[in-house]
Amino acid sequence: MRITKTGFRRLDVIVPLNVISRSKARLSPLLRPAERSELTIAMLWHVLSTLRKVGLFHTVIVVSGDRSVRAIAKKFGANFVWEGKRRGLNRALRLAIGKSVGKGSSAVLIVHADLPLLTPAEVVSLVVKSRGYSVTIAPAKDGSGTNALLMAPPSVLPPAFGKDSFRRHLSLVNRRKLRYRVISSRGFGFDVDGPEDFRRLMHYHPPNATGRFMRDVSVRTPS
Repeated sequence: MRITKTGFRRLDVIVPLNVISRSKARLSPLLRPAERSELTIAMLWHVLSTLRKVGLFHTVIVVSGDRSVRAIAKKFGANFVWEGKRRGLNRALRLAIGKSVGKGSSAVLIVHADLPLLTPAEVVSLVVKSRGYSVTIAPAKDGSGTNALLMAPPSVLPPAFGKDSFRRHLSLVNRRKLRYRVISSRGFGFDVDGPEDFRRLMHYHPPNATGRFMRDVSVRTPS
């Protein structure tokens, strides 16, 4: 059995994405619908570009209910899985995990698509530090969400994303007595959900597709 430099026989990464036109609704006080779509695409571009630069993964899979995402995935050498209609995040992830396992995956890393500060070094560090653990969790900056989840094997835990997902993932690993670790970093922690996140992001000036969007967009002041 060949062991790659990741420490896993085969490690795949899954990036879930909402339908673009429905993404980031909480930013509506600041951004118009078309601008929210542009921001969603810019952050996806950054995450996929970052994962490609890492070069540790056998396959990158983008799962979404938005068929237009297929072309973006293809541009970065990623596979696309259409989740169907109204499947929901966790069911969509189970679908993508099943396809990954069916092709021989021994571990999967789930990474959210709205991480504009994520760096290749942070991804490599998380993968390397995950060796020997069944589950690795990267929490969101507020400590309640989960922005990345590595599972080895992929079926060791049912994904439990959504409200308070960090606590729910911890509860699952403790209940199953799994060996796990928590890894925090700025890139994995900083997601963009609400207006305050967006305002903070404007001060970072990331040198990527998201940064270019931030320079071009005209932010409205909420009334």
